[in-house]
Amino acid sequence: MLLNSKKRLLAAMVGGLLMVQATQAALVVDESFRGGWYNPQQSGRGSMLDWLPTSKDGGVLFVATFTYDTTGKQYWFTTLVPLTDREFKKTNVDALSATGGTFGNDYTPTVAAPIGKVDFEAHSCNRITLSFTPNQGSNLVPVTLDLSRPDGVPSTCQYTHEFTTCPTGTTAVAGLARTCQLPSTITGTLRLTNDATYLIAGKTQVGSGRNTNPGTLIIEPGTQLQGKGGAIDYLVVNAGSKMFAEGTKENPIVFTGPTNVPGSWAGLVLAGNAADNTCRLSTACTFEADADVTYGGVSQVGGGNLVSDDADSSGVLKYVQIRYAGQEIRPNEELNALTMLGVGSGTTIENISVYAGKDDAFEWFGGAVNARNLVAIATEDDCLDTANGYRGRVQFAYCKQTATAASGSHGIESDNNGSSFDLLPRTQPKMANLTFIQSSTGDEAIRIRRGAAGNYFNVVAKDAPTECLNFNDNATFNASGSAANPIASGFLTMTGAAMGCNTNFELSGSDPFQVDAWFNIQAANLATNPAGLNMTGRYPNTGSPLLNTGVAVPNDAFFQRTSFKGAFDSSAATDWTQGWSYGVE
Repeated sequence: MLLNSKKRLLAAMVGGLLMVQATQAALVVDESFRGGWYNPQQSGRGSMLDWLPTSKDGGVLFVATFTYDTTGKQYWFTTLVPLTDREFKKTNVDALSATGGTFGNDYTPTVAAPIGKVDFEAHSCNRITLSFTPNQGSNLVPVTLDLSRPDGVPSTCQYTHEFTTCPTGTTAVAGLARTCQLPSTITGTLRLTNDATYLIAGKTQVGSGRNTNPGTLIIEPGTQLQGKGGAIDYLVVNAGSKMFAEGTKENPIVFTGPTNVPGSWAGLVLAGNAADNTCRLSTACTFEADADVTYGGVSQVGGGNLVSDDADSSGVLKYVQIRYAGQEIRPNEELNALTMLGVGSGTTIENISVYAGKDDAFEWFGGAVNARNLVAIATEDDCLDTANGYRGRVQFAYCKQTATAASGSHGIESDNNGSSFDLLPRTQPKMANLTFIQSSTGDEAIRIRRGAAGNYFNVVAKDAPTECLNFNDNATFNASGSAANPIASGFLTMTGAAMGCNTNFELSGSDPFQVDAWFNIQAANLATNPAGLNMTGRYPNTGSPLLNTGVAVPNDAFFQRTSFKGAFDSSAATDWTQGWSYGVE
């Protein structure tokens, strides 16, 4: 039996043959389910499974089952189970049997005809059930095959235990299989196993407040957390509390909304005890979108000034997807996909994929947390937004705006302090190997204003409809240098960069010096047009001026050495977004 040929033929027939009902929750059926399945108590029959991806949101599970008919003859039937993201169960799927065909060299085409219905359910990486109900007159009988793997579970599949009940502290959701609702406040330790989907209903917080009644939220690889809908759903990790969301490349953790629409839930907020220049003396900083969330230091017993800790830890986010986030709480006060408030460098932020965010993808208010391997696809507003004295490091970020991005959206928007431009600590991130592909409806690719500084290495920006690079406000220019030496301070620099917009710089005679002069006096910078970058999508082509022209990044333990400008070299084989991110094409 030529299974590869047959599954391609049958995959083309999916739309016409299937009338099914779906169940969505925790487990993800994907390539890790490929291979042989059997029941050791019923040897001699079983199924071969293959996964045929059809989009970023699902595919078709091809099931070829070997068994016997009522006369004892060997018998094959096949089943095509279309599954969208997080579906673990389908009912009323056609079971198909092929007739015709020949064994010899003369080939006769086969014909697939329905012989009954199958209910499919995936219970874990090591158990599936196929319940078969035959058509009348098929000379077959109803049967349920309860199958496992003869060779054990592959290491790429993390769904190793079956759902039995919601974890203590969460609540089962009536009418939704394998679905649990998080409590409004998490104190102590709560572990979310990946055998359920978890609903975020309104504001959900870890810890009851800043450095009071702390909580620890642990999330297993492959787990999905979802906004419930009907309210502004968001998850806050308060200062002094921690979240450990450590996915894997094959099994990222997913935060998403109730619908696949930008802004269908609000987002994720991390708060910490690192310094933010809006925190004054003994008064903690207040999050603009939720005044009950405060951060920026530890209050002292008996009074006195806050004690900030730039090495503070809010936990770990690694291999995490954040989809369809970003809601406006009040005019000009929004929740982003990932908001970081005074988050310290003891926190790990790596391999984070934001998709279809209604507002910013990543925003830092103060703090010193480092981040690596950031992806933002179909973002409607800014990709990387820094403010209030953020001083962390970022390396490898790829941002591609949606085609209908907001008119004031940017790849980078960097502020110091909105009301006092020279407050210290000054915003001064160190960022390297960034690629920004802008929308025709957006604004500048990079806007630095309100006294912000920063040291940028190997940045590529293209396609911005206004300019690639713009400075606003005299305090920004003054933080960098003067007309005689625009980079005198060393606080605001950009080397190894490539600007590829039809207009690369906003120039104004009233500015203390011209942005193009600042750019051109620095090492290995290139100002060209979009075609001059010689790119296909996010990759530089062979011969591109982006290859082998990168500058050295800071020589510290965080940054990795590279030879190229931007986030990627010319090889898809070294593309760090592959295998775990969402929506990257």
